[in-house]
Amino acid sequence: MRIQSRNGEGLGALAASYFALALASTLAGLGEQHLLSVPVWGFGSIVLGMTGYALFWIGIRRLSSGKLRRMDWASLAIPAVAAVVALATQFHVTSYMRGSIGNGFAFASLTVSAACILRDGERERLPARILLAASIGLGGLLALMVVVGLLVPDVAPMTPIWAFFLRIMTQFAVALFVIILVTERTEAELRRVAETDMLTGIGNRRWFMSRMPRTMLAGNALLLIDLDFFKQVNDRFGHDAGDAVLVSFADAISRTMRPGDSFGRLGGEEFGVYLPKTTANEALMTAENLRKAAHDLVVACGGERISFTVSIGVAAVEESQTSLADLFKMADAALYAAKDSGRDRAVLFEPGIRAAA
Repeated sequence: MRIQSRNGEGLGALAASYFALALASTLAGLGEQHLLSVPVWGFGSIVLGMTGYALFWIGIRRLSSGKLRRMDWASLAIPAVAAVVALATQFHVTSYMRGSIGNGFAFASLTVSAACILRDGERERLPARILLAASIGLGGLLALMVVVGLLVPDVAPMTPIWAFFLRIMTQFAVALFVIILVTERTEAELRRVAETDMLTGIGNRRWFMSRMPRTMLAGNALLLIDLDFFKQVNDRFGHDAGDAVLVSFADAISRTMRPGDSFGRLGGEEFGVYLPKTTANEALMTAENLRKAAHDLVVACGGERISFTVSIGVAAVEESQTSLADLFKMADAALYAAKDSGRDRAVLFEPGIRAAA
């Protein structure tokens, strides 16, 4: 996954973590078969194991937040200190001390890693985060049970052997959900790119249409907004200035949207606003506020100060159901009427407007 990932996302540290843990487990296995002396395999397994869980924290934090702080690498000092202490005290040759210290550090690393995944979930709501945090948290709980089983076996809910075995199983689950999280994140980014207007950063026509129901019920409203004489802005000031006007307009209008409203660029200088739970009068008032906001906006570009106006067509469903296509036709007719009557105004669709258009 690290090789395939463009941004890394902490996968390199996680891969190194799993490799270190595999080496630690291999040394412990060789020691249990009496192929290595206790001082050798005990020292190697405790140092490699703690290194593995330090790298695990580094990788998970990078994966979760998208950022890697230099101070995170300071966690590698903990296994280094443990190695020095082990050489000085020989605690690693005593099984319960070696197991308690190693699993205690695993518990700390896994607990803070699970907390990090959940904390960053507010910023990135992906389903795999919950499953990943649960797997990591369960692994931390099992590591704590190993410690309890070694120090106070009478109150332990399971033996250290069973707890350790189950913790190994959770490591497989963690690896699986890390891969799923990276895949979900890639898919979400592809959807975002496909549904975002690259110039203004707001939703494009595809995104905007996906936000609207196929059948519009009473209380739904649509605004179609067109920048007046936009071609003249491009001809007089250049396309860079035209782009600056579009970006400034989109940014200004985005800040006025209510939660639940949808604002997107439909193409060229045309924008759309979908207003759920809005009456015709409320929709017209909203359109008038947007018109004033555009009228008061001055865009500075290349030493020039550019002012512009917009025309807005308003269509609202008041009683019966209306198809999405019909609502667009109504708003388009109202927009036509706004332009035909002098521009820089918002017009609410009425039956007579359709005939005129």
